[in-house]
Amino acid sequence: MRPGPWLLLSLLLSTVAAARGGSSAPAFQRRALVQPSRPEQVPPLELHVAAGVVTHVRVETLPPPLVPVLAPHGGRIQLIQLDDGSLLLVSSTDLAPGEQVLLSVSSGAGTEPLRFSLVTRRDAVDLQVRVVRASAPDEEDGTESLARSLLAAPNARATLAVPQQVAGYSPQGSFGRVESVLWLDRRLFATVAVRNRKRVVSAWTPAQARLRATLADGVLLEWPARLFPGATRGRQLHILTGLLPEGASRLEVALDEAESPGEFQSLPLTGRAGHP
Repeated sequence: MRPGPWLLLSLLLSTVAAARGGSSAPAFQRRALVQPSRPEQVPPLELHVAAGVVTHVRVETLPPPLVPVLAPHGGRIQLIQLDDGSLLLVSSTDLAPGEQVLLSVSSGAGTEPLRFSLVTRRDAVDLQVRVVRASAPDEEDGTESLARSLLAAPNARATLAVPQQVAGYSPQGSFGRVESVLWLDRRLFATVAVRNRKRVVSAWTPAQARLRATLADGVLLEWPARLFPGATRGRQLHILTGLLPEGASRLEVALDEAESPGEFQSLPLTGRAGHP
């Protein structure tokens, strides 16, 4: 559907009115999501929608024309495709807790569809979302070898202990925790331990680790971290690594299941040059 200017104006005005609502309203976000290299093997990218709020989605990783397909949803969500190929999502009601509506976006034959999951969160709603390509692969020699040496040498692993749980999955009785963080300039190496509360069940293995940084302009940048798995007796160890963007003021990490994204938890910038 190609909307006219009056429809777009009314949608934008409704979003502004919602944004000016009561103090209990969720935070309005602008996010940039890095498309995963294996979109079929990791959870769909989450889009946070709310009743009466327009969410503008621009997919920059697929050539036009885009073909969006929204799963059955009882007519509660309106999907509008603009002339520039971007999408508007307008929900008439909030989705129930735990409910998700899947959106698939493809572009011609032979391209892997990009999967989204529409959810409603109490704390946040998306105004603008850009899906961007990953930056050029790091050419830094030694990144992988250092990560694997940290796995192999427990006593050389830490510069900062972080007593913080970053993932918990009650069905399997497993939990993950960041045990240490090592900074080399802007590059992060974090050691994640996954344990199982029941010996008879094997420990859960994350399908993906994601990092999220708050940039200077307020945009949230989310991207997959490199994850190196290892194992020790009674638990799993993983090293995740990523490069902190220039000017980032906050860093968070999430551990994802195959079809379910994990919750973001804060990681300290302590230990970086310039951060006490």
